[in-house]
Order: sequence, then structure tokens, then C-alpha cells
Amino acid sequence: MAKYKPLNIEELQSLEKEFVEFLVINGMMQDDWIKMKDEDPIGAQKMTELFSDVVWESILRNTKYIDFRSAHSIKCFQCLDDKIILVGLDSSETDMSTSVFAALQTQDFPDDVVAFTTEKKYNKVRELEIFEMLDWGCEISEGQLFRELCLAL
Repeated sequence: MAKYKPLNIEELQSLEKEFVEFLVINGMMQDDWIKMKDEDPIGAQKMTELFSDVVWESILRNTKYIDFRSAHSIKCFQCLDDKIILVGLDSSETDMSTSVFAALQTQDFPDDVVAFTTEKKYNKVRELEIFEMLDWGCEISEGQLFRELCLAL
């Protein structure tokens, strides 16, 4: 059973070269793969799930920052090895998708914007917790917004 969500067909196609290398490393040549797809579709599915886990594990291990944005909330996370740090802004009225970036430059936030920060240790394995956050709508980032929020608070 896959640890993470299997890659979809478009994602697999974009990683075709890596998938072929993965098959070779696991002792499977192209003819063997074609035969497996035809004769053992469940085995082929398990192989693509295993490859998906390898891809996700690599991505998640290298993830340092993730962001969540909605109309009235921005949450930026720094994903350290042993804990996750959150810096965020919430608003009851202000549209965070537009006005917050100007406010970051001037450090003059509208009155209804509440800034907050916290940190916590992971409740699960780091990579699995980050994956779940991505599944809930967070996106991997380079950390620029996290750093800007830290400087503004």
C-alpha cells in the first residue's frame, strides 16, 4: 500500500526518464515492464505506487517552506527537522490576496489583521505531516513570504 498519494498519469509521464531508471534499479527492463502491465496490472500498479512514494519522499525531505493562502488568511510554515514554525495573518474583512503585500512593505496592516506565530513538534513523521498539509491546500514555497512576515512582525 502506498505511503503517499500515487502520482497521476501526467506526473508519471513528466517523470518518464526517472521511472525508467527506477525500473532498471529494481531489476526490471522495458520488456519486463510491458509484460507486467499486460499480465499483472496489480503488480504494475504497486510498482507505480512504490515509484510515487520514492518521488514524494524526495520532494518532502527537501521541503523547507510551505504556504497556505485564502481570502482572509495567510499561513507560512518553516519545516525544520524536528519542528514546524508558523507565521500567519488572519483577517475578518481584509482581502489578504491583494492588500497584504503592500502592507508588508510599509508594515502598516489594516486594523482587522491579526498577526501570529507559533511552533510545534511534528505529531507524525515529518514528511507525512508535510504531505498532509499539502493535501489540505498548502503549497511548497521558497520561503520568501515566511521571511517577509517574520521581518514585518
